[in-house]
Amino acid sequence: MKDAIKKNKKKIIISVSIILLLLIGIAFAYLTTTLYGDKEYVIRAGTLGLRLEEANELTLEKQIPIEDSEGMALSGFNFSLVNEGKIDTDYTIYLDDIALDSGETRMPDSAIRYSLTRNNVVGEAKDLESMGANPNRILEVGSVAADETVNYTLKIWLDYDATTEEASGKTFKAKLRVEASQAEIKTASEVLVAKANAEDLDYTAATSEQQKEMWTFSHPETEQTEALTDYRYIGADPNNYVTFNDETWRIIGVFTVDDGTGKKEERLKIIRDESIGNYSWDNKDTTTGAGTDHGKNDWSDARLNYLLNPEHEAESVGGSLYWNSGSGTCYSGASNATTNCDFTETGLKEATKNMIGDAVWYLGGVGNYVGISNGLTSHFYSYERGTTVYSGNATSWLGKVGLIYPSDYGYATSGGSITDRNSCLNKELYNWKDSSYSDCKNNNWLYNSSVQWTMIPLTSGSNSVFCLNTSGHLFHVIARSTSYTIHPVVFLKSSVKIDSGDGSASNPYVFKS
Repeated sequence: MKDAIKKNKKKIIISVSIILLLLIGIAFAYLTTTLYGDKEYVIRAGTLGLRLEEANELTLEKQIPIEDSEGMALSGFNFSLVNEGKIDTDYTIYLDDIALDSGETRMPDSAIRYSLTRNNVVGEAKDLESMGANPNRILEVGSVAADETVNYTLKIWLDYDATTEEASGKTFKAKLRVEASQAEIKTASEVLVAKANAEDLDYTAATSEQQKEMWTFSHPETEQTEALTDYRYIGADPNNYVTFNDETWRIIGVFTVDDGTGKKEERLKIIRDESIGNYSWDNKDTTTGAGTDHGKNDWSDARLNYLLNPEHEAESVGGSLYWNSGSGTCYSGASNATTNCDFTETGLKEATKNMIGDAVWYLGGVGNYVGISNGLTSHFYSYERGTTVYSGNATSWLGKVGLIYPSDYGYATSGGSITDRNSCLNKELYNWKDSSYSDCKNNNWLYNSSVQWTMIPLTSGSNSVFCLNTSGHLFHVIARSTSYTIHPVVFLKSSVKIDSGDGSASNPYVFKS
């Protein structure tokens, strides 16, 4: 049929009237309409301006069915959304039918194709039916930031496969309807927690989309914290990717955090995906303040802490070099040994530092952890927030950059078909090296086949710290060692919001302050 239409050069006329309308909610009690010249029509609701940059009516005449490539080449219909206020604005653009004149017959949606370009990002050609049915045809859902303009081009054409019966002598008329709301944009923590799965949802019963989001974890009271609920990403590859500091970081989860003043808020905890190098956790000896020549396991005074955090610039070795994107020497090896280090490319940038907030980090540890009664992930959660430390060491620390906890690693597993999640959480972290528990590490996004430092000490002595091994299990090693990678961890400020992205590896979240 389409060939017959082409051969006979029958003319099919589409009359398209596109009128910009705005439905105002009760939040906007004030509305002004302003006309600018002949080609610019603006409707303002509060401080949101919706600008139409062509005449407010567009007519396409004498159209024949065309290929998508021809439709995409049309000049289209241009309009803009302008946010002249100080609050980000969410909006939905609908394409609604207009009542036909007497004697006109409506063309079905199945005969029409369209493409929408947003800020020069060209949308693919789609069937009009893909928007939904009138009056709920959704053309676009988006957000326009304060003082931002979003430019659109809408192209509509008659489908190449349209039949004479569908289109000949029929009319398509439509109008744009924009529903906008200016409400306080939710924080990144609020947005992500709203998508978190229930604690009792079985991982294997969840949909693939659910498995990619955070999961709820309830914890009992500890020596330093009340009973808390947190939200964590689990599994081999959840949607927790972030572009942060112009690098790839991953979101561990959302946690209740004390900022040091007693104020507690839900805040994002993120970790740098790649290591910044291998340096000693601490390599002091008996001449520089340690009880042995193997370093000291008090994070509040650790040389790695001084390297990562601000306010240690006076230190001649390592002092705040990572925080300030500097270069020099860092502590690495036995008895105060040093090595050259350079963080000019991998250190923290100013915009990044402005998103990192002070947090109380708990420094409790454990002396014996190899039994089923004291070596599970849940046990380590309590140890970390407990008060058991080597004599004289701090039980907590206020700062900006730390490392992961063993419990962060343990809770990140989803398990697998051989060893499920529940079995992994009921197996000692020390024994995850058992080949029959390979599902526990292989389906854990924090496992990266390298050894890495954690935050907490082995309290039976003054010089050992917990690490994750290449085989995916927890163990301890002397603090002066240089064999273990460093993945900085930070708590973002509660005000941080999501600017873009969906958290996938191909479209990571981007945050804004």
